[in-house]
Amino acid sequence: MRLNRQQIEYMSFYIAKNLINSGLVIVEDREKFVQELQNIIINELEKEDLLDEKVKEILSKRIEEIRNSNIDYFEMFKMVKAKLAEQEGIIL
Repeated sequence: MRLNRQQIEYMSFYIAKNLINSGLVIVEDREKFVQELQNIIINELEKEDLLDEKVKEILSKRIEEIRNSNIDYFEMFKMVKAKLAEQEGIIL
């Protein structure tokens, strides 16, 4: 996960504050709302981490082919990740 717990807590608090202050959401329990946002963010980041692992596994099976074809590994990683994300309904 690219964000640490403190960053996720801050981001959740900031998002909740802005949504509430702008009148886009009305909540009875602000702390519960912030906690739910944190859970959503953590779940989405974990999905992306699992997706990254799948991409690494796929590419590791074809590493020699990638090297022999002079294909940039990072570019291939991004392409495969985008394709898998689309297939699995993950928004990056």
